Amino acid sequence: MKLQSTTRRFLDTASVLVLSTAAFLASSGTPASAQATNGIYAGGSTLASEAFRQIFDCYTGSTVGNDHFTFSSGFNQNTPTPGLLPTTCTVTSTVQGMYAGVGSGNGVRGYISNRAEQWYGGTLTPNTTTDISISTPFPSGQPPFVDSSNSTNFGSYPYPRVDIGLSDAPLPSIQFPTSTLTTIAFSLNPSTAGAWASGGVTTSTTQITLQSTTQQVTYNAGSWGNPVQLPAFEVPVAIPVNVNSSLFTINSQIKNASGNIVQGGAIQLTEGQLCAIFSGLVTDWSDNATQIAELDKTGVQLVSGSAPVLFNHANVGSVTTSGPYASASLPITVVYRSDGSGTSFILTNYLANVCPLLDSSNAYQYQSIFVSGPKKLPSTSFSDLITNIVAARGNGPWNTPSTSTAPHWIGATGSGGVQAAVGVTATQAGNIGYVSNDFVQPYAVNTQAPVAASLQDEAQRIAGTYVPGTSTTAPTFIVPTPTSANNAWADSALTPPPTTTSTTQTYFENWNVYGINYPATEASHGGVAVAGHSVLALTNHASAYPLSGTTYLMLYSCYGNATNGADVITLLNWYYQNTTPADTKVKNILANNGFSQLNTTWLGRLQNVYLKAGSSFQIATIGGSSTNGCTGVTGGANP
Repeated sequence: MKLQSTTRRFLDTASVLVLSTAAFLASSGTPASAQATNGIYAGGSTLASEAFRQIFDCYTGSTVGNDHFTFSSGFNQNTPTPGLLPTTCTVTSTVQGMYAGVGSGNGVRGYISNRAEQWYGGTLTPNTTTDISISTPFPSGQPPFVDSSNSTNFGSYPYPRVDIGLSDAPLPSIQFPTSTLTTIAFSLNPSTAGAWASGGVTTSTTQITLQSTTQQVTYNAGSWGNPVQLPAFEVPVAIPVNVNSSLFTINSQIKNASGNIVQGGAIQLTEGQLCAIFSGLVTDWSDNATQIAELDKTGVQLVSGSAPVLFNHANVGSVTTSGPYASASLPITVVYRSDGSGTSFILTNYLANVCPLLDSSNAYQYQSIFVSGPKKLPSTSFSDLITNIVAARGNGPWNTPSTSTAPHWIGATGSGGVQAAVGVTATQAGNIGYVSNDFVQPYAVNTQAPVAASLQDEAQRIAGTYVPGTSTTAPTFIVPTPTSANNAWADSALTPPPTTTSTTQTYFENWNVYGINYPATEASHGGVAVAGHSVLALTNHASAYPLSGTTYLMLYSCYGNATNGADVITLLNWYYQNTTPADTKVKNILANNGFSQLNTTWLGRLQNVYLKAGSSFQIATIGGSSTNGCTGVTGGANP
């Protein structure tokens, strides 16, 4: 069958743009390296996709065909310089990483099942009566999932094996050995899924049909060793807002001398405003009448006069008045991830921990939405939050009832989909979303990326900073940057697991950074009892960006093939700075994408546990010099 639609055009374009290796290296300033023959195959998070494509390029010393990244002496992680890579990247071996950006949910499914054909794009719901079709089985087009410059070795999809899964949400909690790590996986029809793409040009169809019977796939510890989830880097999730409208009067917006909005200066939002928007309490930027839940520094409802503050109370900044954000109706249209998304998990983790504390009496229905709703939060499915909103508030702009004439919240696939749907055009004005930092200015490769908001953090609330100041050069609230994300991770209560522990289960679960809660002995923060709540969501460390998280590398403790496994372990040692000397290019590339390398506490603990010889948790290969991670394993992943 011949391929129709966008995937064919993407692959055909890639094939047309194929350059000889020599010509490509000369034009891009790529460090000279031998053509890669061995692969490391990763798939999952779109949040991490752009950054890891660049990490893989640097590791090999060569870009893959049509990935649009360039080795350049102009690289500067402090500026930043989107799309550029350090010319100092040098090949360590002929190993090349390939990445399929299919979303966190799909990445987890492929990892647990250890089946590369489960790394397809699209969103589906299990159906036991009819076949399920996905019109877009391929990963997102950027970064490319095949290498048109080295199609002999890396021109086919799906990949030959699963080496690393990536997700911004943690793996499900498991109890060794009484219960198992499971997921729903689907059988492809036809089963010859390897014919999806070959040599950069597809030979099959854009639409795949899945067998109607769902399959419960269980993680096979006997074959692959224990599951391992390691935070890859520190992530600030930005709130992009399209402010391209003459109706907007955002007094706290900050522009530079050229008239361009500065980083984080699109709008400055308080905790209460963010909760009001993402709970459906406020649905129009012109709203200057709705009261919102907002706490003062003592943990008491913030008031204006004797009444709770209104949604527009923080619209001050360079003026003393706080008129509405829009002079006429301008709907607040939330753009959300419609696929299984770890970015949605990070956002809903923040909302589920912060918003209920603002509304302990449920006057604004935050307890009903974020605590006791029909769907449990946090979740990788933003639709779960919508379900809870509808249960609490009824139909509205957050869903699509046939009787509603209000603008609806917009679902989009992948980080790039949210970026495009928030947009920069006047027709998209008022749209707001959530994406990782590398999909907003100034970190995004896409020059048409939207600008982001700055957010009030807990330290500012406790200090009595409820509205933006009068600065015309920098936001008062916290800008999403590598430094501000690292500040969130610097909370003394956010500590990695110890180097030893009594059970594998405890160790696995304790690497869930979102599940690290303040202890019962934690004192109240500004009049708010935070014990039992996520440290990352409620950190009161100075200058901490409040909407922070991570991307996990989902690994196997035992790799069966000595060559493939050794390639993965060598990459991990390089990436996690477990080499002498440590390679600073990893940190710099992450910073150039708006992320931060793990702080030294987390890095050191990770190195000593999973990469140190003799550790009982060391990732290993069958037949390798260290076999601790393969103890009791009969097979090993990726033979």
